[in-house]
Amino acid sequence: MHIRTILNLSIIGSAIGLSLPESSSTRRETLNEAAHNARVLIKEVKTGTMASVYPDTSDLAGRPFAMMEYHAPCYSNGSLALILMPISRSTQNIFQDPGHHIAYTVNMPTEGVRSPMSRGRVALMGNVTTLRDISSEEQTRLSKCYTKHHPDAQYWLPGTPDSPHFSLWARLDIDSIYYVGGFGDTHYIGSIPVDLYAKSEKKVQKGYESASTDNEEEGTLREVWEDDLDMDLNQIVF
Repeated sequence: MHIRTILNLSIIGSAIGLSLPESSSTRRETLNEAAHNARVLIKEVKTGTMASVYPDTSDLAGRPFAMMEYHAPCYSNGSLALILMPISRSTQNIFQDPGHHIAYTVNMPTEGVRSPMSRGRVALMGNVTTLRDISSEEQTRLSKCYTKHHPDAQYWLPGTPDSPHFSLWARLDIDSIYYVGGFGDTHYIGSIPVDLYAKSEKKVQKGYESASTDNEEEGTLREVWEDDLDMDLNQIVF
């Protein structure tokens, strides 16, 4: 691996709390380190790519669809809080999938790195559950957690007055994880057991400092979306 790439990885990885191998000549990233690093990556990187599949009723039936989405790490077991909008193609695919399955990928930033392929990334596979009958306390907790990571989302939180679209709280429960820490000579590549990933929470919280939002300007809604999808939301039951 190029020396400059190693230096960049060390600087950026240390900045967000990743556990990096000491050097390419000593050892590779271990499975336990990979589980820890995957949790840190999900906490520190604010967006990911949600992949779903077009339903059988579509002209594109069976084809994958992927789009950038927000997530928030609001659950100690590694599940993710999501906001679904019925106007979204991803949401429509989820609603029409009997298992409500998606894959959600998150990557380390690649800016200024000689080889983006050397950066860590993780794919979380699982099913999505809409949270329709949550208590006011849980609603408040989710809103506080989500806007901590995405201040601009205050404008479209579920139940927000004057929100441009109807939205729902949802939770991604993970049943499979695939992780690529970087190049295989120094980093772990492969599956991570879900129970190990969940148990890594204590280690993450001990050594993890939440990314500051002090310098982030309050988000503004800059575009007017089209009318909501014409569908009976009362018929959507997960």
